[in-house]
Amino acid sequence: MISEQAIWIVAGCMFAALTLSIAGIPAYLRRDALIGDALSHSIFPGVVLSVWLFGAGNSVALYITGTGMGAMALLLIHYIQQKTIIPKDGAIGIILIVLFSAGLLMMGQLQRSGIPLWGVQHVLLGKAATILPSDVAFLIGLFSISTALFFIFQKWIWLQAFDPKFAQLSGIPLRPYSIAISLWTAFVLTATVHILGAILSAAMLLTPSAIGHFIRPKPSSFIRIALLSCLISAIGAGFVSATLPAMSTGALMVIMLFGIAAPIFLFYPKKGIAMKSWARQQESNRWKEENALKFMFNSPSSILPIEHHKAAKRCSKMGLAVEAEPLHWNLTPEGKTKAERIVRKHRLWETYLHQQLSISKDRVHENAEWIEHMLDDEFEDRIAAELKHPKLDPHASPIPPKNA
Repeated sequence: MISEQAIWIVAGCMFAALTLSIAGIPAYLRRDALIGDALSHSIFPGVVLSVWLFGAGNSVALYITGTGMGAMALLLIHYIQQKTIIPKDGAIGIILIVLFSAGLLMMGQLQRSGIPLWGVQHVLLGKAATILPSDVAFLIGLFSISTALFFIFQKWIWLQAFDPKFAQLSGIPLRPYSIAISLWTAFVLTATVHILGAILSAAMLLTPSAIGHFIRPKPSSFIRIALLSCLISAIGAGFVSATLPAMSTGALMVIMLFGIAAPIFLFYPKKGIAMKSWARQQESNRWKEENALKFMFNSPSSILPIEHHKAAKRCSKMGLAVEAEPLHWNLTPEGKTKAERIVRKHRLWETYLHQQLSISKDRVHENAEWIEHMLDDEFEDRIAAELKHPKLDPHASPIPPKNA
């Protein structure tokens, strides 16, 4: 049976992840991925300072110092970018390292002073087991405000993301707007660090948006998928964290989110990395098979070159060719029909280049070797009609009829 504390832990994880996901959509759309990472690292010294000065239980002080440190990081990044030749990503990297290093030094001084470090450690790594009903209520309110702000200003968000020049010409104050979004992101990060941890929370800002945008770029679908992916990982991490209190909630959530993202990025139809690689391999095999069939058609009594052997074996499995004797292949009736279509496209394109573009006949063959694999039936018919259905190519070789 699920304990009451487990329910609060799962609820806290859910609303923390949803809030971060909503806050991360503008940063993702503006391609400001490093800003989230910089903010998550820069609020760490603010958290240490809050524990040092006000103790681990003062949430108001934590939010003020964390957000303040994030604001300072933004100002420093902007200053370095404007006053030096260092690009934005370089400025972010510098500030990220410097402020996080400062936080570590402050934490060491805190330890030497005898002040308990449990509050800092929970902020660094996340600790959902300590969540209270009041924390969940606060996170629900934070999520509601974030959602309301997002939908109120969503037109500006999409406009700035996809057409910033038009947004600027429309009079939208881009710089103050961007700073305001970043400050809100810093506050959201500060408010959720005790659940996910200051470092891992950056993953929850951007990964859900990446998943949503990868699957469906349409704004409404993009948002729904982003929220659903972070919700699934949050619920799973919350239950595991409630069952095994020694586990890092933030790490669990990020790993589960990656478990959702990795198969999608790899195997999503037509878009996944593995699926696109497989499609490219299939296309490459098709070209090789067509080249082998074309060679058998043009040189029926010749020995098949070694580069066509694998393709010829695949053609044999498809019933397009048979090996009459070692290294000698013959086309089947079906294979001959297919080979004639390839040769027809090749010679039509050579004729088009020669007649319509005035390219000399000794220079058209190489280009036709590529184009023959890409001409579809419609374009083939249009070329033939424009050329008035020629019988010979520029080299006086016959062009096979389409229905042969």
